[in-house]
Amino acid sequence: MTQEVVSTRVSDARGAADDLVHQLKQRPDSYTAVIFMAAIKYDFASLSVAIKEKFPNCEVIGASTAGEIDLNGFQNDSVVLTTMSDSRTRVKGVLVENGSKYPVVNKGDIEQALSSVGISCGDPNSHRSAFAIAFINGVFNAEETILSNFYSIIQNDKFALAGGTAGFTGNEAKTFVSYNGKTTQDGAAFLFVKTSCKFDIRQEDIFNPSGKTLYVTQSDTINRTIRSLNGQSAKSVYARTLGVSETQAEGMTFENPFGRHINGSIHIAALAGFGTDGSCSLFARVVPNSTLELMHIGDPVQKCDETCSGIKSVIPSPKFALLMTCITRTLAFARMNIGGTIIKKYQQTFPTFCGFSCYGEQIGRVHCNQTLVSLVMGD
Repeated sequence: MTQEVVSTRVSDARGAADDLVHQLKQRPDSYTAVIFMAAIKYDFASLSVAIKEKFPNCEVIGASTAGEIDLNGFQNDSVVLTTMSDSRTRVKGVLVENGSKYPVVNKGDIEQALSSVGISCGDPNSHRSAFAIAFINGVFNAEETILSNFYSIIQNDKFALAGGTAGFTGNEAKTFVSYNGKTTQDGAAFLFVKTSCKFDIRQEDIFNPSGKTLYVTQSDTINRTIRSLNGQSAKSVYARTLGVSETQAEGMTFENPFGRHINGSIHIAALAGFGTDGSCSLFARVVPNSTLELMHIGDPVQKCDETCSGIKSVIPSPKFALLMTCITRTLAFARMNIGGTIIKKYQQTFPTFCGFSCYGEQIGRVHCNQTLVSLVMGD
């Protein structure tokens, strides 16, 4: 397995594609797959077409970002492109359109893409030599719907998936994903990978349980809103549990998100804010009649050490690394002045790596927030 990572700040789509290809060491037709991540300032549709034209024989997926990651650190206003090269690895992508309304429409396309690389739906052992990468649009709250549809097709809950919700910057809420030059703003781009290489997909959570639990008495799963906790206003209960005023609580949501108990693990649901009616908006679904754990931020540098050590224990010689980290983490690391420290630890762990700041992360069939999802491959 070989990975190359290149980046550009050339502003026009075709110029950016030219610059990216010029930096690569091999011929464009020699790569197994191409993945790119681009700042929202780019004309994403034109960029997707321009990059696909450079790699006509490759499977190409892309996503808009809220920031990019490469060997030089956390970036903005750039395009980062990575390649995957391996004779033992087969890949096939698919684009899911109208994902928030009609994800099942693409069932046949997903089945065909899986079959084309030798992944059988319903095979209880399919996860041993295959996984999926998913980039999902971030404006329509469709991550859970798209994941549920995919796992109903693959029929193997152990099948690994590493995903990131496409990001954006600025005031206009718009995200893009693409497959082989075709772009959508409501759906997902999947890349299915069948390989004999070792691979490791994991999630890093920098939060610790506080021991304080909250009961969801009323919630709107579609709009990701909690109306009441413990039978009272969600905002007032959240503030009281923290031991602060409601006004103070508004500025403490990053350090104190909710943890959901799913399949024996805790997964973060970030708070987006509070409504005038005392409701709480989230970036992930929380179902009524469930129990949440109030989480407190831990030591991100220590967590990073644990993640890197864990990866190296499984993949002693990493060859490919893709990182999808929540934008709230990126911003928090900047405030804490530890972004450079985190990148240095990645540099010490991986020969090269790339990724992007996203609006949510997916691991398996779970959509969550304020975490890192990593995909690492070795020989």
